[in-house]
Amino acid sequence: AIVLILYGSSVNNAYTELDDTIFIQENHSYNEQVSNIFHSFKRGVFSETNDTYYRPLLLNSFIVNNMMSDTNVKGYHAMNLLFHLMAVLLLFLLLKRLGLDRLSAFLLSVLFAVHPVLSQAVVWIPGRNDTLLAVFSFAFMIAALDYIRYRKWQFLLLQFVCLLAAFFTKETAVFIAPAFLLVCILMIDFKWKEKKNFILYGSWIGSMGFWFLVRSLATLKNDPIDMSVVAKSFFLRMPLAIQYLGKILFPFNLSVFPMMNETSYVFGLIAIIAIIVLIYFSKERNNKIIVAGFAWFFILLLPLFLLPSSINDQDFEHRLYLPIIGILIVFSQTVLFKNLTQNAMMLSVASIVVVFFGINVMHQKNFKDPLSFWTAAVNTTPKSSYANMMLAARLKETNKIEAEEMMQNAYRLNPKEKYVNYYLGKNYLENNAIDSAEKYLLDELKGSAYPDSYFLLSRVAFLKQDTTKSIAYLGNYLEKDPQNSQAINNYVLMLCQTNQFEKARAFISKKQKENIMVPKALLDLANKGS
Repeated sequence: AIVLILYGSSVNNAYTELDDTIFIQENHSYNEQVSNIFHSFKRGVFSETNDTYYRPLLLNSFIVNNMMSDTNVKGYHAMNLLFHLMAVLLLFLLLKRLGLDRLSAFLLSVLFAVHPVLSQAVVWIPGRNDTLLAVFSFAFMIAALDYIRYRKWQFLLLQFVCLLAAFFTKETAVFIAPAFLLVCILMIDFKWKEKKNFILYGSWIGSMGFWFLVRSLATLKNDPIDMSVVAKSFFLRMPLAIQYLGKILFPFNLSVFPMMNETSYVFGLIAIIAIIVLIYFSKERNNKIIVAGFAWFFILLLPLFLLPSSINDQDFEHRLYLPIIGILIVFSQTVLFKNLTQNAMMLSVASIVVVFFGINVMHQKNFKDPLSFWTAAVNTTPKSSYANMMLAARLKETNKIEAEEMMQNAYRLNPKEKYVNYYLGKNYLENNAIDSAEKYLLDELKGSAYPDSYFLLSRVAFLKQDTTKSIAYLGNYLEKDPQNSQAINNYVLMLCQTNQFEKARAFISKKQKENIMVPKALLDLANKGS
C-alpha cells in the first residue's frame, strides 16, 4: 500500500528524454517483433554491434511492455512500479531468511520502499534495469537459502534460474553470488567448506559460464580492457562511496544527473560519523552482521569503482538499489533497533519514513517531463556539458535566446560533447549562417558520427549550390536511416534534377522491395528519363 500511494502518480509522468525515448519510441519497430525476445540475447542494448552493454532481459522487458501498452508511456511507468513492489516484498522475505526478526525485516523493507535515493530506479523508465536485477537477485538468494535449509532439488534449480536471469539483466550480477556467500557465512553461520555445499557453488559457476558463453556469441563491440585504466579508475572513484553514504542517510542533495566532481562530501562525512555513533552505542549488536552489511555494500559498489569515465561519468542514484541493502543490514544492529523498546523503534522508524516519503514525493517531480528533468540536471550539475545541451534543446521553443546561450555554454564546457556540435550547427543553419553550420556539423561527424549531421549537411551543400555533395550527404544519411521519407524524396528529386534517372529508378525499386512507398509524382519524374 505504501509503495502504491508513494509512486502511484508516477504513472502519469511523461518521458525524461534520457534513454527512455530510445527504448520505447526509437526501438518501437524492434519491440513490435515478439520473436526479438530471442534476438535480444545476440546483441547490445543500444546498438546491434557498436555497444559494450549486454542486457537482454532489459530489452525483453520493453518488448513485453510494448505488447501491453504499445508506446503509451503510462504502461512503462506502471511496470516500473510493479518491479519495485516485487523487490520490496522479496526483500522482506529475504531479510527474514537471513535471521532478522519479522518486525525489523518489515521496518527495513519499508525504509527501502520509500527511500528517496531509489526513486530514480522507479520513476525513470530505464532505471528498471536495477529493480529487475534486484527481483532476480533477491529471488536467487531466497531460493539458495531454502536449498541450504531443506536440500531439495527444486530450490537448487530455482536459484540457478534466478541467478542466470540476474546475469542476463545486468553485468554487475557477477558480484551477487560472492557477496551472498559472505553474508551467509557471517549472518547464518553457514558451513561453507562442507562438501554438500559444493553442488551449490557448482550451479553458480555453471550459471555464470552459460551466461559468459551466450554473451561471447553476441555481436558486441570488442573493447579490450586496459587494466591500468581500470586501476586508475578504482582509486579515483572510491570516494564515491562517501557520497553515496551521504545520500543514503541524509538524502537532501539528490540529483537526476549526478556527477562525482559536483557532489558534496559533507553529507557523506556526517553519515560516516553518524553510523559510527549509532553502532558504538548499540547494545547487543552483532559485529558479524555489521561486517556482512558493509561487505555487501562495498562489493556491490565495486562495478562503479571499476567503470572508466570514458564509458560513463554519471553516478546515477538508481545504482544504489542493490548496494543499499548492505546499509539496511548494518542498521539492524544500531541503536535504533537494539536499544529502543518495540513501540519506540516503530515510532522512530515511522518518523524517518514520513520524512523520506516527503523528500521522495518532491524529488519525483523532477522526472515528470523533459523540461523538469533537464532543469533539475543543470541545477545540480551546472558544469555538465551534456545537461546544459539537453536543457538548451528543450528551451528552444519557449526561449530561443536563452537556449542558444546555454548551448554555447555547453560547447565551452566540452567542445567534444556528443551532439553539441550538431545542435550548434542546426542553430546556425536556421539562422542562415551556412559556413558556421557546416563547420560544426563536420566537427560532429568527426566525433560521434551522428547520422542526422549528414541530413543537415545535405541542406548546407544544397544552399551552397553543390548538388553533387548534397546528394552524397543524403546517401550517407540514408545508409543510417533508410526509412526516412523526407530524405528518400529529396534524394530521388535531386537525382532526377541532375539527370541521374537510372540511379533514381534503381533506388526507388530498392525502396519498393523494402515495402517503402515513393510518391507517384517522383516515380513519374524518374520514369520520364527512360
